[in-house]
Parts: sequence; C-alpha cells; structure tokens
Amino acid sequence: MACSLPPEILDLIVDHLRDKPSALKKCCVLSKSWVPQTRRYLFAHIRFHYTEHSIKSWKLAFPDPSNSLAQHARTPFLCEQNPSALEDPDVGCWIRTFYRVESLHVNALGRSYGVSFVQFHGFSPTLRSLTLTHTSTPLQEIFNLICSFPLLEDLGLTTIVPKRDTDGWNIPSTSPKLTGYLKIKGGLRSVVRRLCDLPSGLHFSKIRVSHDNEEPTLTTDLVSRCSDTLKYLTISHYASGAFFFQLR
Repeated sequence: MACSLPPEILDLIVDHLRDKPSALKKCCVLSKSWVPQTRRYLFAHIRFHYTEHSIKSWKLAFPDPSNSLAQHARTPFLCEQNPSALEDPDVGCWIRTFYRVESLHVNALGRSYGVSFVQFHGFSPTLRSLTLTHTSTPLQEIFNLICSFPLLEDLGLTTIVPKRDTDGWNIPSTSPKLTGYLKIKGGLRSVVRRLCDLPSGLHFSKIRVSHDNEEPTLTTDLVSRCSDTLKYLTISHYASGAFFFQLR
C-alpha cells in the first residue's frame, strides 16, 4: 500500500541524517521528492579547484543558476591555480550563484603573484567566515574584500606575504563587526595595523597569532582593541616552537 507522510516529517527524517552521506544518497534513490532536501546536506561542503576547465565544466553541468548545486553550498574550499580563470568576464556571475555561502576558504598555494579577489566582493551576503591562505595579494585588496561582507565574524589570514604593501592605505567607511575568531600567521605587522584601523572596531572573542620575530607590541595593541570581548588568546612563535596561552 502507498504510504505518504507529511512533508514536515520527511524533512525531519532528512535533517536527522545530515551527517550520514551514504544514507542521504539512498534517500535520493528512494524518492524523487526527497532530492531537494537531501541536496542541502550532500552539497553543503564543496572542494573546488578554481581553474578555467573546472569553471567551464561546472557551467556545462548546471547551465541554469536557479537549479545549480551552488545554491546548496555553505562551505566551499577554493584552490585557485590558474590566473586565466579570473580573466573570464563571466566569472563574477558564476561566483554569485554561490549566494548562500556562510564559510569560504581560498588557498593560493604555489602562486608567486597575488590573486585578484575583486569579483568575490559581497558575492554572498550571508558569509560569516573567511580564510585566505598563501597569497601575496596586496593588503588593500584583501581588506576591501573583508569589508564587503557585513556579517563577517571569523577571519583567518595565513601566510600572507604583502609584497606590494605601503605605509598608507584607503581606510574603508564601513567594516564588519568581527565578533568571532581571528587567526593570523605571517604578515603580522601590516595586517594588525590595518585591522586596528577598521572603522567598526574589533570585537573578537578568540585570537590566535603565529609569528616569527615580530614586534610584541603589535599583539598587545590587537588584544587591547578586543579587551571587552576577548575570551581566549594563543600566541606562538613558530621559529622556536614556544607558546603562550592566556585565558580570560
């Protein structure tokens, strides 16, 4: 006999299986009506190698943005490898199909030149976590990207090499509140100076700083800016392996 359950019950079943991909795939086969709900979890985490070929393949597979799996992505991991991919005039439109992303990690490992983030500006109004790894992109452009996400809470800047850094920079008129965690490794001097200049101030609850022979006053200034909200602080000197912990 045919048996039907209320949509609310079916949704609860799928929600309960959110961390079990194999079970979710079986749900897709069991009933076509379950596919939209299961996609929310099956494609929430995407690892995307950002090359010209991969972009063309994605567009070919999902020509209709309204029916694209990008709408289900919450935490994509982008490995940027090919500079020509960023020169595609349609890249901006492609990126904006990921409009529900809450956490973004971009890794430019192996690149000796800066990655352009201009077309990423404000692409997802729900973004709350941003991590940039191994990039020599000018800090002005990095901070323009940061300030394009008004709800941004968590920020990770790992192995930032500001080769074209200058003393002066154009301070943005607005910036996110930055109330979550901050992780910095490399480029500490320039990064901290710009963070302290942000107009909305700093309200991080957790800070993790890794440095190599940087001025200790930089970290002191950073911590003092977050003195009312900071709950956890980790400082490490990665040349000597020494660690300092402070719990507030």
